[in-house]
Amino acid sequence: KEPSTSGGGFDTASLEMLRKGLMRMPRQVTQAHNKRASVVLPLCNVGGIPCILFEKRAGHLRAHPDEVCLPGGMVSENDDPSIVSTSLREMEEEIVGIHRDNVSVLGILRCNWGEVAQITGIAVTPVVCFIGDLDEMNLHPNPDEVAECFTVPLSSFLEHDRWIHKENCAPIFTGGPHVIWGLTGYIVNRFVKDVLARYTITFSSEIKSDNLSDKRTPPSSQ
Repeated sequence: KEPSTSGGGFDTASLEMLRKGLMRMPRQVTQAHNKRASVVLPLCNVGGIPCILFEKRAGHLRAHPDEVCLPGGMVSENDDPSIVSTSLREMEEEIVGIHRDNVSVLGILRCNWGEVAQITGIAVTPVVCFIGDLDEMNLHPNPDEVAECFTVPLSSFLEHDRWIHKENCAPIFTGGPHVIWGLTGYIVNRFVKDVLARYTITFSSEIKSDNLSDKRTPPSSQ
């Protein structure tokens, strides 16, 4: 889905720059993995501000309850013709109101699978997508899997003092409504360092951290 031409945030030009940046990333030569999964790094606009959308997992889940994550899950060989299809299918299941036909896939964030597997034990492929202007969308988390969705302005991730780096530990981001760590922190940090920091990507409005606010979406009551 193409972004709105009114207001600020991600626009056609900035998304094309991101697409080109992802294509220029070096390919990682790794061994094959039996356990494959995929997640979406969902870029969006909120009030004309470029943001990233996150999920907070439901508290009743057995695995990683209440943790911040990106939409995604394990590859289903019967349902998924590609790794991108896995991520889009999972995002549709987890967030009601997102449809893959309206999502613009920008590319694969080529991470070091060795580093990813060390964090999770699974080879996870991050797929960078633009999901649209959230002001024009009615999103509801699937309460079976997701407690809430929230966004963090892109500019916040560019502020070094909001990150904590420890030896043998994935980067930890503390600048949002919830702490972002583990695989999610690793993926966002790689996106910032390997794409945003390497290429000049301009937006249709100036980003100022003092006028940004987080937008949260509570679970659906249905």
